[in-house]
Amino acid sequence: MRKYEKKAQVLLTERQYRDLQAIAAQQQKPLGALLRDAAEEVYLKQKRSHDKAQAVQALLSLADTTVPDEYQDWEKQYLAHKAGHGSD
Repeated sequence: MRKYEKKAQVLLTERQYRDLQAIAAQQQKPLGALLRDAAEEVYLKQKRSHDKAQAVQALLSLADTTVPDEYQDWEKQYLAHKAGHGSD
């Protein structure tokens, strides 16, 4: 089970809160879990997908490089290339 360490506060209208509480009760889960699931589904999956696409693009941009005999050499080349493009 995940250990939640950070707290976020959100203000809702009375109706939003009531409707979300009803949904949480129907799904037999706490409101916090319902909101975490929603954030995961809507925003965090999208972010991970975008990050993966960027990683693929970075790897594809290396297509013209020679393939080193040793993995450590390739890793050094990749990291130098990545640093040269200002990627985090």
